[in-house]
Amino acid sequence: MKKMLMGASALAMVGGASYAGGLDRSGQGINIIFEEGTVAQFGYSYVDPSVTGTFAGTNSGDVGEAYGLPQLSFKTAFTETLDFALIYDRPFGAHVNYDSGYRLSIDPVNPGTPNNLTAEAEAQALTAILRQKLNNGFSVYGGLRIQNVDTSVNVPAVAGYNVQSDSPTDFGYLLGASWEKPEIAARVSLTYNSKIKHSLQATETNSLGTNVTSPVGIATPQSVNLDFQTGVAPNTLVFGTVRWVNWSDFDYTPPVYLGATGGSLVSYDDDVITYTLGVGHRFNESFSGAIQLGYEQSEGNLVSNLGPTDGFWSLGVGGTYTNKNVQYSAGVRYIDIGDAVTNVGGNPGGTFNGNSGWAAGFQITYHFDKNPA
Repeated sequence: MKKMLMGASALAMVGGASYAGGLDRSGQGINIIFEEGTVAQFGYSYVDPSVTGTFAGTNSGDVGEAYGLPQLSFKTAFTETLDFALIYDRPFGAHVNYDSGYRLSIDPVNPGTPNNLTAEAEAQALTAILRQKLNNGFSVYGGLRIQNVDTSVNVPAVAGYNVQSDSPTDFGYLLGASWEKPEIAARVSLTYNSKIKHSLQATETNSLGTNVTSPVGIATPQSVNLDFQTGVAPNTLVFGTVRWVNWSDFDYTPPVYLGATGGSLVSYDDDVITYTLGVGHRFNESFSGAIQLGYEQSEGNLVSNLGPTDGFWSLGVGGTYTNKNVQYSAGVRYIDIGDAVTNVGGNPGGTFNGNSGWAAGFQITYHFDKNPA
């Protein structure tokens, strides 16, 4: 059953790379801590959304830029009951680029100068985890997360406004508990990820000659992941995740932008809950496969122009080939992106509907111990 579990691993990775709410990207998964022995893992996901809309008679173009998500993990056992894992991922990000003819891409100070409403943001994180096994299949775990953030946002419609930040490194933590019954491949884990506060040195400029650098506080949100799996028939596994992210507390408001507009550059009205549910099956000793559904509810509120989506549903398939100590996994996912209306000064702005995307990923897992179970 253990090899079959790997059949769902690439799907779990690609599932985390869906076009999720807020700035969510990787899903902050930690399942490598539950692997046996000493394991190294490398994965890469590629996400290509197609997101188009209109506002005030102008077309946005395809604003959803493609992006890649690498992930690198290592896990080992210090003792029979104490495990350690180290995970690198990119948990949050934004990648949007509007056409220069879109209403919000036009600089009123220099209307003839080509420009684009854009946003690029990325958080990189390194997480160290210790897991202590207890009796009767229970365990507790916790760890430290080190994270930095880069941002660059261009809003030409606000007098050619642009803001860029540095890359501060700050700390957060995670805590969790799990229960396992290996005989039926059952496991339930609950993980809390703390918010991480950053003080960005943000440099704001505009077409009026403003050039101001000042500290601006942001905090990537706290979240809770509930992961579960269980065997339901010989060589067949049901697995899934429920992820809650506290996006309603997120706010990024540089002072020059606040003075010009009276509002936040990026904020969200609602928390986001993302659901995934899948089935995996081991066909033989070498090959296993899985299928997975994903869902995120549309909230129906106005959304940020820097993320003009509202919910999604998705369908993914994946498989794993096992050759001695190595598992080669791959998966692909189709994403139906929820319709959205953007917020322009507190009023309805652009309308985005009929959008979709896809994600694909691969993962290589190497067991240093001989004859992995």
